Amino acid sequence: MPMLTAFRGPALKKHIAVTAAALFYTEGINRVGVDRVADEAGVTKRTLYHHFPSKDALIAEALRGSPIVLFPDSGKPTARIVGAFKALHAYLTETDFRGCPYILYSAELADRNHPARQLIEQRITKRRKWFEERLKEAGSRDYAALSEELDVLFDGALASATKRGSLEPVVAAHRVARRLLKDAGLQ
Repeated sequence: MPMLTAFRGPALKKHIAVTAAALFYTEGINRVGVDRVADEAGVTKRTLYHHFPSKDALIAEALRGSPIVLFPDSGKPTARIVGAFKALHAYLTETDFRGCPYILYSAELADRNHPARQLIEQRITKRRKWFEERLKEAGSRDYAALSEELDVLFDGALASATKRGSLEPVVAAHRVARRLLKDAGLQ
């Protein structure tokens, strides 16, 4: 195995995490050991453990670098909410999407206290809060319940599109999101 010399310090740590993320995403966390990550990253196992004290720490860092759907950051609040579903559609058509990293990691990590599971909880909460903030900006009085509905709709569309290998669930979720906003008097 040739050792990498182009990467040092934080850049090397990031390189290892990106390599691990790609392997974990395509082959699964439990099927890929640290030996394989080190080999693919072109580093020694000692170097890997210098940057990541455990495989659990590596898994969490790999998840931090996983691709995400970028929600719209400008425009009317309701247009941004609908835009999140459009962004999901674009993401699924423009990437080599194999499944939601959060779902894939959660399925393999039974321990709810695992650092990656905690990160997943934080990110899901952040997404739900994003919907909630847009609904507040739009003047919704029932923003808590509606943000939960939109978040479940988004997550369900993502999971269903993955399982079915089809964008139809995302198209349907987009329609339902518009209907939810309309029924709430927000569009």
